[in-house]
Amino acid sequence: MSKINLKFLASITKREKFIFILTVSLAIGIPTYFFVLEPIYKKWSQLDTELESVSIKLLKDIKLLANKEPLEKDHATYEEYMQKADDKGGISSILKEIESTALSSGVKITSIKPKGEKQFKNHKKYRVELISEAKISQFLKFIYSLESSKKLFKVERVVLSLQRDQTDLLKGTLVIRKISF
Repeated sequence: MSKINLKFLASITKREKFIFILTVSLAIGIPTYFFVLEPIYKKWSQLDTELESVSIKLLKDIKLLANKEPLEKDHATYEEYMQKADDKGGISSILKEIESTALSSGVKITSIKPKGEKQFKNHKKYRVELISEAKISQFLKFIYSLESSKKLFKVERVVLSLQRDQTDLLKGTLVIRKISF
């Protein structure tokens, strides 16, 4: 059979030999490229991309480990703010906290009403409307005590007005917000 192929190649012209060799090379080369080389290159590129993303993640993790002590210190500092909301007590525990703060500040509460709660992805917001009476210094002490407490209270609105018969006593309406995690 090899003699037949040699006779065939011997009987064709130089130009025809070139075209024949080119055709055979393309017939072998194109499938080799598409079915062998290209899949190997794609897999290589994919592994290279994965390796790069893993190395970037590893560098971030190394940086976090290097900053472990300061992060733990910060976590301990803010951990007391992250107390879980008491689902049983919820708004009633918040009302008790506000009442005890008002009592310690000398503010007399005449009316206190929950204004609802909003559930977010990782925290709850409670709102309370409070009507009270006190002197200006007592109101200031009360608001300062609420806003500086570690219970995450925020006084959203304050409306103060003078009582008709007493000049030093004020009537106040406050809207207070509390965030629970």
